Parts: sequence; C-alpha cells; structure tokens
Amino acid sequence: MLANASHPLIDGLIGDLLDCKAAARLAENFGGTIDHLHGNAIARNLRIYQQGGWLISSMGEVRNRADLVILVGEELEATHPRLQEKLFESPERLHASAPPAIHQLGHDCLDLLSVVRARLADKPVQSDITGSDELITQLSASVYPVFVIGCLPEQSAELIIRTCIGLVRDINETRRAALLILGSGEGDTTAQLGTTWNNGFGIRTSHARGFPEQDLEMHAGSRLLESGEADLLVWISSLSTSPPPQVRQSTLVFGHPAMVFTHGPPDIFLPVGVPGIQRAGYLHRADGLRMVPLHKLVDSTLPGSITLCEHLISQEPRTC
Repeated sequence: MLANASHPLIDGLIGDLLDCKAAARLAENFGGTIDHLHGNAIARNLRIYQQGGWLISSMGEVRNRADLVILVGEELEATHPRLQEKLFESPERLHASAPPAIHQLGHDCLDLLSVVRARLADKPVQSDITGSDELITQLSASVYPVFVIGCLPEQSAELIIRTCIGLVRDINETRRAALLILGSGEGDTTAQLGTTWNNGFGIRTSHARGFPEQDLEMHAGSRLLESGEADLLVWISSLSTSPPPQVRQSTLVFGHPAMVFTHGPPDIFLPVGVPGIQRAGYLHRADGLRMVPLHKLVDSTLPGSITLCEHLISQEPRTC
C-alpha cells in the first residue's frame, strides 16, 4: 500500500517521540505529508508566533513566581488533569509564599480581553463589559500575571491569543507578565517538536517532491483527504483508543491495541505497544522545555511503531 501510494498522508500522531520519528521516516521514504489530529491548532499557533512572536513562561516559573493566573479556555482539567496540583497548589514555591490567585475566563472572553486591554492603555471603549473591573484590579495589583491558554473554539482562537499576546506586551512595559500556551493536548507538543527535529519544519511538511516543504494551509491533512491529493491515510495513534476519521481513501493504522473501530475496520491494522506501559518512550512536556521519560511497566510482544516503520522501509527502499 505504501509503495503503490502516490501521496500518503501520515496523520494522527497521538503518541510519543518514537511515534513521531516513525512518521517522519515514513513520509521521507514514501514521499508523504505529515499532519496531526490537532493540526489546525498547531498551525494557528505556529503562524501567530512566526508573524510576531510572543513572551512565554515555563511551568516551573509559573509554579515558583506567578501571583496571578488567568485561565483562558475550556477543558484544562481534561487535557492537563494535574495542572492544578502541580502548578497552582504546589507547596514548594521558590519565590512566593502563597499560591497564585486564579481567574477563570473560559473560552468566550474575546470582548472582555479587548476591553481590559484598551482600558489598561487608557484608550476609550464603546461599552464596558461585566467582569472587566475585577480583572483590571487583579492585573494592576499583581507582580507577575500569567495567561494560561488551553483549548479554544476555532472561530475565535486566533483573536483571543493575539489579544492575550498584546496584553502581555503592554504589561511588560512596566513589569513582568507572560503567556503559557498549553495547546490542545493529545501529543500535539511532542508531534510538533519531534517532527521538527527530524525534518526541520514540523507538521504539515510534505516530501512529495523528494525534499521537505512546509505549507500550513496547502499541506493540511483534512484538505489533502477532501481534495483527493492524498490517496492513502496512515494513522499513528499509540496513546489513544479513538479510531481514525472515516475517509474514502485506503487506511493503514499503527494503533493502540485496544482501539475500537466504530465505522468498520481499516484496510490494515497493526497494533503497537503503548508508550509508558508496554514499552519505554518520551513525551515533550506541554511547555516544550523538557522531555518526560515514559517507563515500560509490563512485558509485551507488541512492537513499537518505529520498529514496524523501519521494517517496512527495509522491505521497500526509498521510492520518492
């Protein structure tokens, strides 16, 4: 299937660093394109960063220094279940004696953030918004506020993030402030950093012409599948039992052994060992500043996706 495909799409990437290496090796050898389940969110953040940069913090600095945390987005507890315990309620803070104040904004906060930014800059606003006085009071009294950004709705995510970036820049004119962008979960940080290490760009990079080319719009996995430019879907997901999307293309899955296919099985399903349970591995932490080791807990005969990948490549040398 890989040898006969003219343009395979390697997608999903819900796994660890070795799964990302397998994806990069498959794309390079078979002339494919790499994307991630949350490719839209990754590409959006990468585009914002490339266009204007941002001021970010780390998990350690938030834990040790932040005195005000503004939570922007929903489902932070679902995507990062130990965030509260590790960052906001840690008893071991190096530069603060008390935990930070927490201000929850949710995902419908664009107008509020815009009004707060305008008022802090002494600019006129057409109408005030409930909650702006409280947030302005907290920001004005804080020494080191941090905007922690999680999952956001696609239609307003970019404007919310850009407004937070602007607020942080404004505050840094007189004191310290920062962002902590946590992403959408499910291995997105590992996927972007891991594939960048292997191909120089990250996700949405194509090897169709024999060398890596990144295009955040043209090489989006959903677009390639809908247009028919990709004629094979290779889905890599060792950390989730959720199945790949239902597409008209042939599908090859390197998946969690307990994966359930609700819309019928793929053309080929190759179960792989789960990182941190059936094999050792690594994940990039959500802030991207360190790798977290995953230790093998039980013996298993299941191979890792990188083992299967190297075997496939050895059977079918580079064709692109």
